[in-house]
Amino acid sequence: MRKAASSLQPPASSLRPLARILAIGDELLLGRTIDSNSAHIAQRLSDAGLTVDYARTVGDSEAAIIAAMRTATRGAALVVCSGGLGPTEDDRTRHALARSMGVRLAERLAAWEHVTAWYAAHRPGVAVPEVNRRQALFPVGTEILDNDRGTAPGMLGRIGGCWITCMPGVPHEMHAMLDRLLGQLPRLVPGLAAPTVGEVWFAGLGESAAQERIPGLLSERDPLVGITVSELGHITLRAVGTPLQVRTRLRQLRAALKPWLLPRAGLAASLVHRLATEDGTIACAESCTAGHAAAQILAIPGASAVLRESLVAYHAEIKTRRLGVPARLIAQHGVVSEAVARRMAEGMRTRSGATVAVATTGLAGPDGGSAEVPVGTVWTAASTATGTIARRVRIKGTRERVQRRAAAEALYTAWVALTGTP
Repeated sequence: MRKAASSLQPPASSLRPLARILAIGDELLLGRTIDSNSAHIAQRLSDAGLTVDYARTVGDSEAAIIAAMRTATRGAALVVCSGGLGPTEDDRTRHALARSMGVRLAERLAAWEHVTAWYAAHRPGVAVPEVNRRQALFPVGTEILDNDRGTAPGMLGRIGGCWITCMPGVPHEMHAMLDRLLGQLPRLVPGLAAPTVGEVWFAGLGESAAQERIPGLLSERDPLVGITVSELGHITLRAVGTPLQVRTRLRQLRAALKPWLLPRAGLAASLVHRLATEDGTIACAESCTAGHAAAQILAIPGASAVLRESLVAYHAEIKTRRLGVPARLIAQHGVVSEAVARRMAEGMRTRSGATVAVATTGLAGPDGGSAEVPVGTVWTAASTATGTIARRVRIKGTRERVQRRAAAEALYTAWVALTGTP
């Protein structure tokens, strides 16, 4: 269970209708699947003007789901559930909703036609398994929510004065269904008004150092201002309130953090934006990060206009043969060193002709390392026409985390090289 409300009554300061989230599935409680649905639902509901006061994870027990539904719907305007709408016997959300509403389950022809049509379109020639009829069972009185990405339609019903909706747990199916549900919010929650939300992004300044520069600007209300640290190397300040409150607070935050501001949400997006604006390009020479830096860039729309080349130069021989790093330099300083990172970046810029080239070399672990160069040590470098800079970072965590964070640090090094950020 994530953060739960100490009381199911609306906080005295809350003027917005309450919403709650239930993520259903034993796999979530066992840690076999990460619940990304709740975060997505919470963001969309909050942006729409609802106050999400808790999100809870529930297993596949029908009794547990019923108890969670009955609790969540007390005092709320909307409860959104994800998971448990599959065709197997452990998918019990529809049964729990029927019992929570005090009605029976009945097969809906429209839902069964959807299942058969999906099979005809995506599994031609394959007979629809009889177990899929389970997905056509709906509590009497509920509305069908269309699913254009899978076999499980969603459902929308009422428990007391609260709307409750159940959606598939598969994220891409749930996302599309939630989009359509949000279009119905004016009908479901009359008078709902979306707040103004504004964000400021910055990098190169830690959370504590930022707090010292913005005393009194992180507030609980009028506007609500919070701070979020991203694993991808940037920090977000988010203001929620009236248009005037948000505009005023964002202006104050930008003035206090001006040297470290980013123009877009994240380092990769900011690099792509700046390089595209200036007709610039970037290239990546990666060792321990194994292509993560290039992947972060390519996740941004428009990256094809700026990413010129990417090379995973993992072996020392490749660093020498493809990037021109002298073998004697590697022998003298070691492959995980400032000297090698600099030469990798310079070699990639020469090779690619890019405006800026970034390089990474380090130890992602879990094995290897020494007292002088422990696991998690990474050198990043960025080379431009005006020179090359290098930075050493030490990152704790799994191999995957070291690679992902080090790639973000490399993009930050590129940002500093291009902008002169302190």
